[in-house]
Amino acid sequence: MSAALLDTGLFARCLGYASRVSVDAVGPGSPIALVTMEIRHPATDSLDEASNSELKRQLTEFLPIERKPQDVAWGAAPSGGPAPAAERFVRFVNRENTIAASIRSQAVIVETTEYSSFESLSDIAMRVVDARSQVSSIVGVERIGVRYVLEVRAPTGEDGRIEWANWIAEPLLGPHRIAPGGLNLTEWQGAAVFREAQPGKSMIVRYGPGLGQALDPNYHLRRTLPVEAGPFFLVDVDSFWTPAAAIPEFDRDAVRATLHNLYEPARTAFDELLTGRARDELLRS
Repeated sequence: MSAALLDTGLFARCLGYASRVSVDAVGPGSPIALVTMEIRHPATDSLDEASNSELKRQLTEFLPIERKPQDVAWGAAPSGGPAPAAERFVRFVNRENTIAASIRSQAVIVETTEYSSFESLSDIAMRVVDARSQVSSIVGVERIGVRYVLEVRAPTGEDGRIEWANWIAEPLLGPHRIAPGGLNLTEWQGAAVFREAQPGKSMIVRYGPGLGQALDPNYHLRRTLPVEAGPFFLVDVDSFWTPAAAIPEFDRDAVRATLHNLYEPARTAFDELLTGRARDELLRS
């Protein structure tokens, strides 16, 4: 992986860098619902009984619970019609069911609903990647991603409406400003895509108001804070790198460095997409 892909200057210029409150300023008012780190790679050997046992042994200190879920996707049958295809994989979870590591044939995914800091989660992610690479060789890297899913909740006014302009940066408000009197904009989602001038690092920010919660109520990880049934504003920041040409060989130091550099634009986005009032009142409430 070249040093060029680690440059974060483009995102700082697009979003306007400021170091005031970051996604690591976690407290009672934190809007963080989920944080994910992902390393995708070319398909590697499936885990057999011996490699699964060795992986479990290496991860048992901090992720002792083993699950074996499956995902079903739709593909094409020989007849040309749609056909379900199931992928079975292994997932290791902590006892609180708030941190999980999914080991798939083409990806390692670490996620948490109890986020404390980037450093602590990246430490866990690298320990999982190390364990995975020891039981079955990772021959290359096709994508590295850091994703933050935020639920911003704010108090309603005397008229029962939330004036999102007090909490969310103006460019994200979309049709909120033209909602007819007496009506609330309850659901709408936009997306902004940022890319480097040279292919490599990108960021997608999805945003908009919603009702309930950003995560599926049946999500496999437990939410650590009470979830309200009312309105929230979604900010979903997906910061990721993909190779511009040839798939590079797996290099753990380059993977870790890339995770850190993907975190920088995500942190900047978090800071810039909230108003000063939101940072002062909601995050410190």
